[in-house]
Amino acid sequence: MIELLWLLLPVAAASGWWAARRSDRGRAGAGGRDSDYFKGLNYLIDDKSDQAIEVFTRMADVDRDTAEIHLALGNLFRRRGEVDRAIHIHGDLIARTHLTADQRRRALLELGEDYLRAGLFDRAETLFLELMEQPDYMALAVSRLIYIFQQEKDWRQAIAFCDRLERIGGESKRKETAHFCCELAEEAHRQQNDPEAKRWLAEALERDPGCTRASLLLGRFAMRAGDHRSAIEAFQVVERQDRGYLSEAIAALGQCFGALDRLDEWVRYLRAVQEQDHGGRITDALAEGLLKQKGEEAALQFLDRELRDYPTLLGLRRLVEIKLGRREGANYADLKALHCISTQMLNSAARYRCANCGFIVKSLHWCCPSCQNWSTIKPIPDLVMKSDG
Repeated sequence: MIELLWLLLPVAAASGWWAARRSDRGRAGAGGRDSDYFKGLNYLIDDKSDQAIEVFTRMADVDRDTAEIHLALGNLFRRRGEVDRAIHIHGDLIARTHLTADQRRRALLELGEDYLRAGLFDRAETLFLELMEQPDYMALAVSRLIYIFQQEKDWRQAIAFCDRLERIGGESKRKETAHFCCELAEEAHRQQNDPEAKRWLAEALERDPGCTRASLLLGRFAMRAGDHRSAIEAFQVVERQDRGYLSEAIAALGQCFGALDRLDEWVRYLRAVQEQDHGGRITDALAEGLLKQKGEEAALQFLDRELRDYPTLLGLRRLVEIKLGRREGANYADLKALHCISTQMLNSAARYRCANCGFIVKSLHWCCPSCQNWSTIKPIPDLVMKSDG
């Protein structure tokens, strides 16, 4: 009831304004309108929203005085999900010839929002392009066009209009446009046009030097091309940009060092990183490196020390795997069960969370599916609990 009341209040207010205007002009013929107005309010108070809407709609014979009621009604229908009715009301309003210029622009804006809600992006684009020529609506229209171009994956247009919005309002859109460049780079890579892909990634890093996505893509493209040295350089940049995303590169980095037979350097690098990050993925990678470099005892000694102060599921599973590999001891069955449990927990756990809205997912999205913000979804740190003992 309360929600519907708030939704219908603009309609009631607009109707009241209309009634006052009519009263000022003369009472002749106004009695029926006033009766409808109060009838609609009574329906609203009695939680009879459908009847209230019907009354207010009947009152809204379109002229300059009732355009406000049409705008409010259309907005109400859109909020309720009745987009077809909203489009009909706003479209009918625009077709009238006696609206003021401001009323027409507001009706265009509302109809554009209707089309957006309905997913009719081509129609919405036409309206917002028209509104973009109006100084008071320019910034809003450009922001809506950017949203449309993102939905249509027209990344070049999205970049151009983000740059335009920056010039209008001064708000930086560098982070977003860097991601649009990454999208274009991935398109070029799929088309086997690696030179163009690299150009787009270079532009992404020029726009946003902290764009970890661009560095990850540079590393992956170089790795697929067999250029492991360049891949290592790109992946290591990720750690300097945002250490939280290093988990996305850690496995590929290990493969690159292994392909170049630089295991000792790999272990030294991991030790240096671990001074700042005791997360499970670093612990797991370092244990694996020590296992290859110095054998089981060195890896087990490292894990025993590390897990006492920084227990993690990944570190625990690695410890159990090494001990299971020995296939000895009376606790083999217990270790097998522990390995199964830790694996199931890791597989079922969400790995990423949006820092803006809290949305949780199992795979990395550079644009949050919930709040539509870029670069806000980050890897969730592994379950690390600093021991006090």
